[in-house]
Amino acid sequence: MPREVFVPATVTEINTYEPGEVRKVVLTLPETYEVEGRLFPIQDRMHPGSAFLARPFGQRTGKFRRRMYTRSNCAMDAPRALETIVNDTHREKADTSPWWQSEAIPEIMLSSGTIDVRVDVDEEAKELVVYENSQKIQPNNLILEPDIVWPTMRFLALSFSTGITPFLSHLRYMRKQGFGKSRTCRGVEVTLVATVRNPRQLMEHDELLELARTVPDHFQYHPVLTREWPEGWPFTKGRVMTIEEDGGSESQVNLEPLLALVPNVEQCHIRLCGNAKARDQLTLGLRQLDISPLSFRAEVW
Repeated sequence: MPREVFVPATVTEINTYEPGEVRKVVLTLPETYEVEGRLFPIQDRMHPGSAFLARPFGQRTGKFRRRMYTRSNCAMDAPRALETIVNDTHREKADTSPWWQSEAIPEIMLSSGTIDVRVDVDEEAKELVVYENSQKIQPNNLILEPDIVWPTMRFLALSFSTGITPFLSHLRYMRKQGFGKSRTCRGVEVTLVATVRNPRQLMEHDELLELARTVPDHFQYHPVLTREWPEGWPFTKGRVMTIEEDGGSESQVNLEPLLALVPNVEQCHIRLCGNAKARDQLTLGLRQLDISPLSFRAEVW
């Protein structure tokens, strides 16, 4: 078993999308770290779509807690700079999520304070490696397929709130790789449907608009506002799928708004990140319409 070590990471960037609700944080690890009198280099080989382990403070328990955070950038683009987007869950037993939204985070940044991030000791290679929650593709994670596979695929990425995080990592990695286009491969195609409650919660909106403008053959972006939108909002308003009760034994799911955005769902590999309710509604709606995507994986909370 790998031996774990927690390394103090500095807070090098903060972007608050909506105060008290959604915030982006970058935790940067040093190039080297001393363990038991030996200096090790820190290597960052995290897969796009995976998560790192940090120890934030729990406001309710008054203790530091171990928590996983999906990375929104990629190791190829920003080695050792672990970017993530966190929200306040507003659950009664929420502990660390409100702490991330508090003034404690800017204070840590201003005071050059740190937040611990786990690395593993690789004794054979004589290095520390940033820990990630999984390196294997599973039905319940969103780790990107291998480089020889994903360039041949067409993805429908469905994100709900901060569920956009793994898809940002995917897209940034794909961009560094030229979206996998070559003489023998058309390159990847990604359609991102990103739903949030209001325009303040749009995450990396301008970056995604520009990406869709510059590589339309590889990327399409559909931002969706479900509760509040400005006058003249040119994109989708309202939910992309809804439950329609008809008094029968099974609720009917209306997928018309989603299918209007992505009519070729059967030709897509669906990837979803959001709450379990959204996953269950989508799978039920697809079954009711007898629609079978090429594959389906979901990461839910």
